[in-house]
Amino acid sequence: MRRIQARLTEDFGVWGQVAQGRDAVSYARGNIIYTPDQPAESLLLLSSGQVGLHLSSDEGRALTLRVIEPGQLFGQIALAEGGSYDTFAEALAPVMVYPISRAELLPMIERDPALGLALIEDLGRHRQAVSHLFDEVAFKSVPARLATLLLDMAQSQGSAQPSRVPRRSHRQLAEMINAYRETVTKVINQFRAARLLEIDRSFITLVNPRGLEELAQS
Repeated sequence: MRRIQARLTEDFGVWGQVAQGRDAVSYARGNIIYTPDQPAESLLLLSSGQVGLHLSSDEGRALTLRVIEPGQLFGQIALAEGGSYDTFAEALAPVMVYPISRAELLPMIERDPALGLALIEDLGRHRQAVSHLFDEVAFKSVPARLATLLLDMAQSQGSAQPSRVPRRSHRQLAEMINAYRETVTKVINQFRAARLLEIDRSFITLVNPRGLEELAQS
């Protein structure tokens, strides 16, 4: 048990301390972890895999607000009493998450105010990411939005140039930039023809990051 607790703290810092003594819950790829009509009772820490946070319109169109990586929190709306989740949370790969109920979290914050400060900072980063996405959707063309998304994904991977990012379906990419799948397919084909990127079964390789940067700023 001590070894598991030490690993959680080493891997996830302050969030690892919060997850200590809790059992992780697994979800298969494509599973919905929560929906907007579900009471927000628990904050969640992602241990492995990736989770997409989506909004959905009445017409069935989806917009991906964020992709959550291991070590990050989601479901922060649970910090507000009596509310419901404000997005769909979908497992983009097999995932393991640690749920932390609001009732359990509040006494922890009382005992360790630094935890409360860390949560405020995390909420600020979440809001900044969502605000940035809405700015992109409102003011940039689809090619510029797609170039920005691919560059952001590469930066989050921290890989050497030429950058490689895990492959996403055209539908997933379209949802992440609020575009139609058919439009994204057309733009990807244009990027490939211009030798900006290459795609295989597992990865998207950014062959010309400088060219993508110029597109992202246009």
